[in-house]
Amino acid sequence: MALFYKPSPPINQYIYGFYYLDGLMPYPREKIMPDAWLDLKINLGDAVHAYKADQSEPIAICSDSWWVGLWDTYHIVDWPQDIQCFGISFKPGGAYPFLGIPLAELQNHVGSLDAIWGNFAAEIRERLYDAPTIQARFALLEQILLSRLCEASHGLHSVQYALAQIARHHGTLSIKALSDEMGISQNHLGTQFKRLVGGTPKDLARLYRFKHVLKNIDLAQPVDWTQVAHQSLYYDQSHFNKDFMAFTGHTPGDYLRLRRQVHDQNPQHALYLRALPTD
Repeated sequence: MALFYKPSPPINQYIYGFYYLDGLMPYPREKIMPDAWLDLKINLGDAVHAYKADQSEPIAICSDSWWVGLWDTYHIVDWPQDIQCFGISFKPGGAYPFLGIPLAELQNHVGSLDAIWGNFAAEIRERLYDAPTIQARFALLEQILLSRLCEASHGLHSVQYALAQIARHHGTLSIKALSDEMGISQNHLGTQFKRLVGGTPKDLARLYRFKHVLKNIDLAQPVDWTQVAHQSLYYDQSHFNKDFMAFTGHTPGDYLRLRRQVHDQNPQHALYLRALPTD
């Protein structure tokens, strides 16, 4: 079961929404492909194990509360038999006012929320556990986050403008042209992005372009990958294939086969484009 909740102003400026997962996941082990936002998760069930793609030992055993940083490749998750987990999906640039640390420190990693919020992370978990209903827990989570919201950091508005332009162009615009338009240097924009977003403008552009590719694949139709690469303004097919492999661990053809397989087995889960079973 998956439930979703959209928060109210002012925190909806920073957060896409909350979600709650309960029960058995369709696949015990999945690749989680990168996207442009960060997640926080508060666990009320069994532990989740997270791995980097090239490692057999987990980088995190997530039994309480944890964060998922901005990634530039996929990572792997082992889901427990019984998952009960609340999640918070931050908009790009939205996590900094709540976490208050340079978000580049979280890139390509998963870690305990205790390391950032200390005992407050455990308090959140206890208060959620004691709330009587899922909706009451969502409302409580919204209250808690509102209490953690700090004033907008210097530079956040310019970063949000740049993010909006990158998103509007699906990652295909020139970062140099964007920084020139904004009247700041590429280096300064990159420094602000790493601090407030968790990656460089180029990192975010790659993620937005890849997301646009996945959203526009029609599983019911043959896919001309050369045309897809051209429409997404990749320099050439090899550049497209390299990005695709980095983000998914698959060639485009293998990805399409697996995505169609998931759609046939579990159409609802197939809507979640970031996840694919490892087998």
